This record gives sequence, C-alpha cells and structure tokens, in this order.
Amino acid sequence: MEPSCKEKLLNRLGRKPPGTTIVLGDILLDEYTACTRDYSANEHCVVLRKGPSLFFPGNALNVSLNIAALDGNAAILGALGTDTEADKLRSLAGDRIDSGGLIGETGRQTTLKTRLSDGNGRLLRVDREDNTPLSASVAGLLLKHADSLPAVNCAVLSDLGKGVLPDSLIAGYIRRAADKGIPVLVDPAGENIRRYAHASVLFPNLAEFNKLTSCSCANPAEAARYARGKLAEWEIGALVLKAAEAGSYLITAEEIRHVPAYCKEPACEVGAGDSFLAAFAVGIAHGLPLEESFMLSNASAAVSVSKGYTSTVSTRELTAFIGQLKQRDDRRP
Repeated sequence: MEPSCKEKLLNRLGRKPPGTTIVLGDILLDEYTACTRDYSANEHCVVLRKGPSLFFPGNALNVSLNIAALDGNAAILGALGTDTEADKLRSLAGDRIDSGGLIGETGRQTTLKTRLSDGNGRLLRVDREDNTPLSASVAGLLLKHADSLPAVNCAVLSDLGKGVLPDSLIAGYIRRAADKGIPVLVDPAGENIRRYAHASVLFPNLAEFNKLTSCSCANPAEAARYARGKLAEWEIGALVLKAAEAGSYLITAEEIRHVPAYCKEPACEVGAGDSFLAAFAVGIAHGLPLEESFMLSNASAAVSVSKGYTSTVSTRELTAFIGQLKQRDDRRP
C-alpha cells in the first residue's frame, strides 16, 4: 500500500459517508460451542459434552454490521424464519442498522451453523439449512423496500448460492441499482457468472471463480489473466479475486493489481469475506476509487482474521492497523 494511499484512507476513516448502503443476501446465525471430549466404549464413538455457546450474525447481516462498525449507514434486506434463531439475529443486530428489510417468512427455518470445538481446536460443524427459494411475494417485498430507501450510495449482494435467492430477485436488484447509477458489489456463487450481469464488482475466490466460469485455472494469477479479457463479455465492471494466504487481485479492463496477504497466521477466517466486502463498500460510499477501496478491504480482512470468531472490524481497529503499516513503512530506509 503506497504511503499516499495510507494517508488518504486514514483521513477518510472516522468520517461518516453520506447516504445508505443496502445489503441483500442470505442470512444465518453462527454458533460457537465449547465442548469437552470423551469416548463412549459402549457405543464406540466420541462424545462431546456441550458447554456455553457464543452467537454471531453471519453472511449478509454480518456485512451490514461491518459497514455500521466503519461508521456507514447500512440497511439489510433478507428473509428469516419465525423462530428463536431469527429472534436472536434481530437482537444481535439491535439498532446499529436499518433492519426494516428483515422479513420473517412463515414456515422457513433460519439457517444455523454450529461449530463445536475443544481446547485443541475446531472439531465439527453442524449446519441446519432451509434452502427453499423465497416466495414471489417476499422477493417483491425486498425489492420494494430497497426502492424505498433514500440516498443509496452502494448496493451489496451476498449470495451463498443455496437457491434461496431466485434469479429474478438477483437480476431485479442489480438492474434497479445499475439503472440509477448506484455501484453494485456482489459476493457470488453458483455456476453462471452471467447471473450477475451489470454488477460493478464481483468478489469470488478461486474455487468460486472456476465454478462460475466453468474454468479450471490452476492458480489465482492465471484466473486473473483470464478474467481480464472476459469482463466486457460478462458485462461486469471489475472483479476482485480473493486468494486467502496469497492475498487478492483487483482485475479491471486496464490492469491487474495484486496485494499480498497482510496477515500470515490467521486465527479464524470465518466472516473475513464479509469484512472485506463491507470495507470495500464503505470505500465506495466515501467516493474512493476502486484501487483505494481495494486496499481498505484488504486491511479490514487482515484485522478480521486475527480474531477468534465471526466478527466486525471497527473504525478504531482499522485505523490502528493502517497506522501500523504506515509506521512500518516510515521506518524503512
């Protein structure tokens, strides 16, 4: 990250960007449960004795809360069940974001991901998912709520590719925003990249990229070169390829930029993509160009993976991290 870029980011952080960032996507509850491990000789199986649990909002709701933690105004759009997990998510969100677009759908179960761990690390993840597609009426309500929000500065879509978000909802959301000149950022999934036509920026990892494009690129650099020549055909403005320990790539029609990973020994990578996407959206909301929003998102992801659970990254934490990078560079001869 260039010194001038660090200075600019530090000057912007702490200011409240104008307008509201809307986030549409799959919503889930992350549960982390501490266990003690035993063995049943009678049943010939491992026994996990559950201890206390910690709960965190996941996916699109975590993106929204990360935006709020960076002093942005965020509005969440998505469907929940009408169960205790939905109540827990609403409680965790509190009043930090506009949650008027959280719609409880009768008969739907809120997605719950339970991670069981002992003192030596994570042992098992148990998922409870309801992948029933949203009804046409709920999809219509979500688009209507998105249209009602004033002064939207950026539209975010976080799609887990579970089939919950119908193609018509995704296309309508992207098209409505694009027609208004609102930047659209998409964390994609699935097997058809054209599903996200007219998006401003896509944010896949290498496995997601290969699946979306029916390619078999062996590494991120190869995928970046391939993507650069295809952006116009896909009708996508730019692509950010997330490559974990290899950093990430910003691909536009003009160039490919690579940023190495800032954090070499992550504690937990769950939710880091949410923090990455949220920081990029906050950069766009501040009017920063793609390159500087990209730098901001990489710094945010580095802070996120240093934590033990699904987390948000605050302005204070991000400012401190970028400040440390600046001090390190200033000490170099």
